[in-house]
Amino acid sequence: MRIKQKYSGVRSINSSLHGLTCTLIFLCLFLSSCADYFKNDYEDNSPTSGKLKVYYDEGLAPHVKNQRLTFEALYPDVSLEIFETTENEAIHALYVDSCESIVITRKLNEKELSAFQSKQFNPAFSAVAKTGVALVTNQSTNLNFLSYQDLIRVLTEPYFISDSSGQQQKLHVVFDNKNSSVLHYLADSVLRGKSFSAQCKALTNTMEAIQYVSEQSNVIGLIDFSWLSDADDLMVKEKKKYLKFLAINKMSSDTFEFPNQSSFKLGTYPLTRTIYVYRKTGDFTLAKGFESFVAGPKGQLTFLKQGLLPTRQGERNIEVKLK
Repeated sequence: MRIKQKYSGVRSINSSLHGLTCTLIFLCLFLSSCADYFKNDYEDNSPTSGKLKVYYDEGLAPHVKNQRLTFEALYPDVSLEIFETTENEAIHALYVDSCESIVITRKLNEKELSAFQSKQFNPAFSAVAKTGVALVTNQSTNLNFLSYQDLIRVLTEPYFISDSSGQQQKLHVVFDNKNSSVLHYLADSVLRGKSFSAQCKALTNTMEAIQYVSEQSNVIGLIDFSWLSDADDLMVKEKKKYLKFLAINKMSSDTFEFPNQSSFKLGTYPLTRTIYVYRKTGDFTLAKGFESFVAGPKGQLTFLKQGLLPTRQGERNIEVKLK
């Protein structure tokens, strides 16, 4: 009886091993046949091929989309997935490995750099273009310029202007988003600790802010200039029938400037910002390829044609022959 039980146990183990072997063979065959489905396309790439996720500040949407289209058109083996979000969320996505590249309008601060360094990362970046915070209002608003000091007053206390009939009208302010880089920039660099007034409110995105200002008088919209920089864009042509930019001066200047390539270049527009492309991977990757493209001649020319100031402008050699 004992011998029989022992033999039965051995047969049971062998049977289990046979079943396990068959299972392993099946899994190997399955994995081999489905290799493409398990391939990590976001890492297995080169500077001009593969897939890449890019998170970017919503205020830069038109330009990031145009850079993507141009990059993919020049390199057919490239597939960029772009995700529109807030600046801080883009930085967080880079930190938690949700992407390998981001496009934002400021440098990482010391706290953020320390967090990346704690994970043995030191993100590389390129400054690629100049933009700015634009002040836009309805064509019917009786206001054409605003001093820097008045901008602070508009943001922090009730502010009144006279309409065309001489009546006093309270000025209201709208932002693109409550977590936008524009709002954070104004809080940190303009107000410097002062609180926004009750006349200020945030909407959902830049397009909603543009639409709101185009329909309402006595409202100032503060948005990234990127959305209205391309004079040839159909949306811009349509909205400029109802909108106008407000000129603003630096605190130490009597000259009022509009946001444009010239005022960005000369440094005379007080709300100028720089666009950065950050990446977390090495030099032979698609993240590096995208950064190099945007910072290179074709990417820079794209910014120039669409109304922003590229940080690197090509040299023009002019030969003058005197007879």
